[in-house]
Amino acid sequence: MGTYVYCVGTTEAFGQGSPVLQSRGMGEPHARVRTVEYGDLVAVVSDARTSAYDITRDNLMAHQRVVEESMRHADVLPVAFGTVARNDRDVREKLLRREQDELHDHLAYIQGRVELGLKALWNRDRLFAAIVAERDDIRRLRDRLADRPPDSAYFERIELGELTDAAIGEKRDRDGEAILETLRPMAVDVHLNRLLTDMMIVNASFLVDRDQIDAFDAEVQRLGEVHAERLVFQYVGPLPPYSFVNISVSWEE
Repeated sequence: MGTYVYCVGTTEAFGQGSPVLQSRGMGEPHARVRTVEYGDLVAVVSDARTSAYDITRDNLMAHQRVVEESMRHADVLPVAFGTVARNDRDVREKLLRREQDELHDHLAYIQGRVELGLKALWNRDRLFAAIVAERDDIRRLRDRLADRPPDSAYFERIELGELTDAAIGEKRDRDGEAILETLRPMAVDVHLNRLLTDMMIVNASFLVDRDQIDAFDAEVQRLGEVHAERLVFQYVGPLPPYSFVNISVSWEE
């Protein structure tokens, strides 16, 4: 039996090792969550019945539940999913003791801060209407091809597709940057994630001071209202700082 590690915090926040967390941990049966301490640092852990956990929805949700409940007690450093030590001693010696300086630096950086996530996606119908309205060359070429048989004007149709794709790329850059420029001043840091669909223009994580959450929420709501007809916003948080600190541990000597 090994030790599964969820996150790192301080002993002060977690009651000097008492099991204050209610979430159940990884595996079947769901393990009780507890803590391992070294000095003023604590790792939130549970017993592991395997050295490797599959990346399944249930496992990811179990990991996330423990980290997010821990965050409600205090600032914590998320540890990468699937981190399993041989035993509590390895957690104490090879994570908390050996990496204590780095862990303290990370905890100081995220103190009093949370992650907020924002995705912005175009309304597809509104997007193409806007492209046609903004680009005279695309509108003229589209109109010229409108009454032509589908199998005719092959090269012109390719040209229309290429012009449209280029216009969408330019518009994605402009619209996405405008949203980011509005929100960046309210964040300590911003992490840009991969765009997941061709309609997505922003996929970003923001590290925000807790006392700025309400103001950030209000600005996201205002952007949603301003762009309600052409953009869809997906907004989540507060979250642990997954995008800004993710501890990966080597159990080697």
